[in-house]
Amino acid sequence: MKIILGAIKEFNDDALMLAKQLGSEGFHFNTPPIATADEDYWTERSLRWLKEYTEKFGLKLEMIENVPIRFLDKVIMGLPGRDEQIENYIKTIHNMGKVGIPILGHHFCPTWAWRTSITKPYRGGATVSAYRKADEASVPNAYAVSKYHMVTMDENAVPPTREMLWENFEYFIKAVIPEAEKAGIKLITHPSDPPLPEVAGVSRILISKEDFLKAEKIANNSAWGINFCMGTFSQLGGEEAVLDMINEFVPKNRIHMVHFRDVQGTLEDFSECYLGEGRYNPSKIMCALHEKGYNGLVLDDHVPYLTNDTRWGHTSRAYEFGFLCGMANMMKYREN
Repeated sequence: MKIILGAIKEFNDDALMLAKQLGSEGFHFNTPPIATADEDYWTERSLRWLKEYTEKFGLKLEMIENVPIRFLDKVIMGLPGRDEQIENYIKTIHNMGKVGIPILGHHFCPTWAWRTSITKPYRGGATVSAYRKADEASVPNAYAVSKYHMVTMDENAVPPTREMLWENFEYFIKAVIPEAEKAGIKLITHPSDPPLPEVAGVSRILISKEDFLKAEKIANNSAWGINFCMGTFSQLGGEEAVLDMINEFVPKNRIHMVHFRDVQGTLEDFSECYLGEGRYNPSKIMCALHEKGYNGLVLDDHVPYLTNDTRWGHTSRAYEFGFLCGMANMMKYREN
């Protein structure tokens, strides 16, 4: 497996320098701002610029996670104009193939990841993101600091049901996955976070192992895979749920990115935390990935915010990166 740094939504020389200095070979961007206001897909030129920007630091651009929601909102909602968005999404896929960026991640959740706080007190004055089901009606999504990720729905909009979301997902995947195969791109799906059937009055899919088995059957193509967010499945059922996904999908080579993060609490009342302080034993999970033959990417993902750290979390991410590398290196001794 290959442990990398990333999960950044901007051009940040310090973040890429940190990745190189710590020994990461690759980097990962989440929704990089590489499209102009009048562009509805990522051009070959902008993708090549992003790749070359990454390579200037001696890093490989391993993956991009998520296009701007304005590229995909009609697809998710099943609205007029979705066919044009799908055509543009296919352009992005082919342009990534031309440039040589091998993985494109996506979610299929109108309201994206939902948190009721991003400043919950943690150890020693650090803060973390948190979610309480009881608070979601009175607290806007704390992650939605902009409308870059969430579908904008006016007060008269009728949110899609789970059945409608599945129909929209099938329409999307069946249109784009053959093009991804042609382009040599892996399209990987992230679970909805938190994995509840409904959040803030809007339905969600891709919230269980059964949902991902259904998505796998719909896609029916080796170009489709899973962006396995362990934190989401830990919210759902702790260590057991995380291991269940690993045992099911790693042997089939369906998981291509692992988000190594965890939470404390329950599905309807949880807060994020450092590895080793949550609902699963990270060493046990790393061993399970190794034993099942996982050889994809590993990313630290969300981290606590430390006093005087950057918003991206240089210090926290350095800690988590070292934690992950240490566990991975121990696998060599287990083989002996």
